[in-house]
Amino acid sequence: MVRCSVQSAQFTRIEKVLEFIHHHLFLPLSLDDIAQKSCWSRWQLQRVFTAKTGVNVAQYIRELKLSGAAESLLDSSTDRVLDVALAFGFNSEISFSRSFKQFFGCSPREYRKRGIRTGLRQPITFIAPSSTNVQALPLKIGDHDFTQIRIEYKPAFCLAGYQGEIGGLFSSQPDFQQLVPTIWHEFERLKSQDSISNGAGNTTPALRYGVIDTLSLHDDRLTYWASEECSNNLPKNLKPLYIPDQEYVVLPHRGEIAQLKSKLEWLFSDWLPQSGYSGVDGFELEIYSANYQLNSPDAYMEYWLPIENHKS
Repeated sequence: MVRCSVQSAQFTRIEKVLEFIHHHLFLPLSLDDIAQKSCWSRWQLQRVFTAKTGVNVAQYIRELKLSGAAESLLDSSTDRVLDVALAFGFNSEISFSRSFKQFFGCSPREYRKRGIRTGLRQPITFIAPSSTNVQALPLKIGDHDFTQIRIEYKPAFCLAGYQGEIGGLFSSQPDFQQLVPTIWHEFERLKSQDSISNGAGNTTPALRYGVIDTLSLHDDRLTYWASEECSNNLPKNLKPLYIPDQEYVVLPHRGEIAQLKSKLEWLFSDWLPQSGYSGVDGFELEIYSANYQLNSPDAYMEYWLPIENHKS
């Protein structure tokens, strides 16, 4: 009980620290300022913040400032780079441009010229599973998740895969948790057959893609693809799938795959309506490593949802 109370207090403090950071991004925030608001020492703040959120507090602030500045560069073509730098608490255009290039790989002017929203970090958010009544139960850190999403752009690419039909998250019969594993199993079987027939070695691409084709919706059913990127040689047992270039919101997930459902509900129902972005019909991506273990507490994957910006 004491341990649970300590965890609850840490959790509440982290929420307050995040709120303070998010409301003061336009100031030159220092660790001393944040530590004073958190009632922790600098060392305690950095240790607890990283343990609970998975990111370094100074790095988090810097990336949020740079992401906000990048959006400002795209939203206003008339603001000078210096004005944007000062608005986000940087002392000079030189220091801002140096930090910007280190993070985005290009100068602020080059980023504005490209006109593509990518690499944009969003504020860390705490997500409570929909099945948990947080008002009635003792607060446990493990029952909740601090999540940081980002905005990315992905150029067009090609996949080779196997497709099947599923009932999605908001279907009247959401059977995706039962059917998706069977589609992946068939994909692996067909891929194995192709390797044997061609006498190919067991060369596995670094990433696997689960693709939800929302353009193919019919009778409340969606087409789901289990796939991997392909080169010029398409495996004969697999079908090609072309994914056009697209802007996405990326939701990271670490843990058992069954826990992803509540995060997706939050993304669609809570984040998207107030984000300034709209979901678009297209190809939703699940990106996994080739050795992904869906029931492992340390498994990592990302969900890429197609979006468009209201200001674009």
